[in-house]
Amino acid sequence: MPLRPYDQEQEFLLPPSLNEWVRHEHPVRVFSETVDRLDTTKFREPKDEGRPAYHPKMMLKVLLWGYATGIRSSRKIEERLQQDVVFMWLAGLEKPDFRTLCLFRSANKDAIEGVFANVITIAQSMGMANLGLVAIDGSKVQANSGIDSFRTVEDWRKTLKKAREEAGRIISEAERQDKEENDRYGEEMSGNELPKAIEKTRDRIKKIEELLAQAKELGKEEKARMSLTDQEASFMHKRATSIPAYNAQLTVTEDQIIIHAEVTTEPVDVNQTKQAVEAIKAYIGETPVILVADTGYSGGDNLKYLEDNDIDAYIPEEGERNIGKTKRARAHLYGKETFIYQKQEDRYICPQGETLSPVARSRIKGKYSKREVTVYRTKRGVCAACPFNGQCTPNKKLGRAITRDGYEGYRERMREKISSAKGKILYGKRKCIVEPVIGQIKTRSGFWQFLLRGLHKVRTEWKIAATAHNLLKIIGVIIRKERQLQAFG
Repeated sequence: MPLRPYDQEQEFLLPPSLNEWVRHEHPVRVFSETVDRLDTTKFREPKDEGRPAYHPKMMLKVLLWGYATGIRSSRKIEERLQQDVVFMWLAGLEKPDFRTLCLFRSANKDAIEGVFANVITIAQSMGMANLGLVAIDGSKVQANSGIDSFRTVEDWRKTLKKAREEAGRIISEAERQDKEENDRYGEEMSGNELPKAIEKTRDRIKKIEELLAQAKELGKEEKARMSLTDQEASFMHKRATSIPAYNAQLTVTEDQIIIHAEVTTEPVDVNQTKQAVEAIKAYIGETPVILVADTGYSGGDNLKYLEDNDIDAYIPEEGERNIGKTKRARAHLYGKETFIYQKQEDRYICPQGETLSPVARSRIKGKYSKREVTVYRTKRGVCAACPFNGQCTPNKKLGRAITRDGYEGYRERMREKISSAKGKILYGKRKCIVEPVIGQIKTRSGFWQFLLRGLHKVRTEWKIAATAHNLLKIIGVIIRKERQLQAFG
């Protein structure tokens, strides 16, 4: 059988067309057309002097396609621009270096925020991103800093003291050696140069001083842990370990379009519900009809906010498998639900008809939330004389106590909703809406750790990942011919 000709030095009679390098049915063509519709006027304006700047649409395409295909490193993207046909076609054979790519990514927060909103608008114009049902969830994403870089503020103060002592020791030793061995520096050296060790120590002192200033500004306690590498990252628990991380938040529609992406330094989710709804309102101009979230979002003020804004929310107080079940430390005692609250009289009636009146009020302030609680008890001696006190309270002297805060009514209504057949069906959809999206971003895009440092920059990076995900969802429905892009104009 004859062999086909093989010649690596083959020349072309006519120059090849760049457009022929990528097959017509390749998803990147739909991706490119979609990005062409985005408004890029908010990106940094080019200066009149100097070398012409790269076009923001080209930069945006290669960056988003990189995140969509799991290539997030600016150096890796630069490499692809040299050897990957798809990247070369997207860039029109332009070859920005990794520094340019990195600067574009970190210096255009507001513009990238606008692109994220633009993509949602495109999705809605195609009949996607409906706000009928949305789900919220968060995931701990490792910060770009090592565990060893974390110490308590108190330990950093001690480290700073030791570093200053070390700097003093190095300078004293250098001065002593200068006097004894001055001739060792030669004719071109004065002998007064500081050794490299002192430069490193002074640099470390400066970084620790900046960290302690940041801790003071943020109101960090002495036992709070901070990283010298990324001062805004928090030490968060994840499964059976603790890692330096940020809490990355997503709000997702039924067709898995991300309509809100945010990053917080708080390891808990309780303060993110209102922020998510307000951000959606700002992006889209509407609020969700139905919202589902796990127990981490079930703070009383959240339930009040959602109800006041006519959002039909389903957020349990406990895990999904325990919804509707009795789960108390003393399950054999009367539960709180067996006591009847009379709002007008502000009192509880126990199963035996006795009255529990308010006896004390206290403010409970946690690290990330606070509430005011009222304690209700019977008159002294009433519970001790009750024949059913063994089924009600172990405290015969003071009797049974019931606590209530200003959100109890909202919790009662939520318990009733979440335990209903409709509530169980709607809440069950949560794990099929938002959890797969988090999994897709982490596995397909390799987003297990932030590349950038600092809250401002990691928020931008998370928005890029969310935008890339949404573009892939849009591309998918177009390729499957379920939807189509509206014509320009």
